[in-house]
Amino acid sequence: MNDIFEWKPEYTVGVASIDRQHQELFRIFNKLADAVSGNYSPKAAAAAMHEMSQYLDTHFTFEEPLLKKHPDFDNHHLEHLKFIENTLDFQIRFADHDSNVHMDMLSFLFDWLKKHILEMDKEYFAYLRENNLLDN
Repeated sequence: MNDIFEWKPEYTVGVASIDRQHQELFRIFNKLADAVSGNYSPKAAAAAMHEMSQYLDTHFTFEEPLLKKHPDFDNHHLEHLKFIENTLDFQIRFADHDSNVHMDMLSFLFDWLKKHILEMDKEYFAYLRENNLLDN
């Protein structure tokens, strides 16, 4: 399996527990990408989608209390809800054998990783750190 979602140092938000969880998301996204691309396996894809949904719930439940002190927390929470909504839509489309779901999902994940982790998470955690609002 070639990893198409590559963890890079610039993805680090500076909170070790969150960085480890983000790295786990990359691992799951790569597992999903492998299952829906060249090594296509509907069973593996369904399992990876389920694993992604379960892990995202765990991650968001852990991350959000850390971010509540940010003045724009509601927007961050809304982005998490939108992500969950999109993953549910992909699961429905996958079950309906939508031929475009695989590429749409991978494109969505690429965009989300870039916008959410590289921009939003980094900005939010930097703000919290600079204002001594992170409980370590």
